[in-house]
Amino acid sequence: MKKIVLGTIGVLFVIWAVLFMGLLPAQLVQAQSSPFTAGPADVGLDYDEVSIPVPSDNLSLSAWWMPAENAHSVVLYVHGANGNKEEFHTGGLIYYAELVRRGHHVMAIDLRNHGASDRTEEGRLTFGAEEYRDVLAALDMIAELAPDLPIIGSGVSMGGATLIEAAARDNRMKALVLIDPLLDPESATLGGMHAILGLPKPLLWPTLWSATNLFGLGGDGPRPLETGKELSLPILIIQDPGDPVTQMRYSEELAAGNANIAYHLLPSPPADHPALTDAGGWGSHGKAVLLDKQEVMKQIDQFLASL
Repeated sequence: MKKIVLGTIGVLFVIWAVLFMGLLPAQLVQAQSSPFTAGPADVGLDYDEVSIPVPSDNLSLSAWWMPAENAHSVVLYVHGANGNKEEFHTGGLIYYAELVRRGHHVMAIDLRNHGASDRTEEGRLTFGAEEYRDVLAALDMIAELAPDLPIIGSGVSMGGATLIEAAARDNRMKALVLIDPLLDPESATLGGMHAILGLPKPLLWPTLWSATNLFGLGGDGPRPLETGKELSLPILIIQDPGDPVTQMRYSEELAAGNANIAYHLLPSPPADHPALTDAGGWGSHGKAVLLDKQEVMKQIDQFLASL
């Protein structure tokens, strides 16, 4: 009987190890792009499909160019992990329409391994360690489409991390507007796994360790929080207080560590807000525009007017 029990325990351990230390981490590091459900025309925007070359990686990125009449600046928008330029879950199209109405050209890109852009051989997420090169390529394209106009980088979640990494290497962006930015890759990944699987976070630590150390999650391991503290350009951070993935405490730490940052904490949304109805474990993550569009745009208008 003892041998049977020990054998059963051994089999269960092997199954657990294969699943939580092998299959799940291998899947976790791969970018999984959401399908498109709508485009700029659905919110009344004129747009062009743009192909952006990334010569350093032999890739081509897909982008939407949404022009504004009498534009006075360009907003380059970068989506989050496993999203795309539509940003269905975060109200991207609504955001673009508001920006265009205010006189900003908008370019929204699909990062590598996402949307309609090319995939790399590894197809992995790197939290900006490789994706920042997509931002630099987009800046090159903007210089052709709208020369001499100031460029504002804006992004949500991993898009924020990617913009931080790009701004640390290139000074062509005048300012950044970051919504629930991913600043601590480990806690954000853990929060994402918890949102997907619904398991207690302590049970997911081995999967996070395996994904990071055995499967290369995060590439060379950028530290957006620390990189962001060194940036000298103006930055606006808009944070949802209850975001379970990109947690408020990291945005607060970044704002406290960089005098160039304006930090705005949104009020907690009501539990029955329509944007949270089907959010599941993701909660309010990245949903600032859907939760309080008027307040978000007010903060952005005031920030950009102060530049």
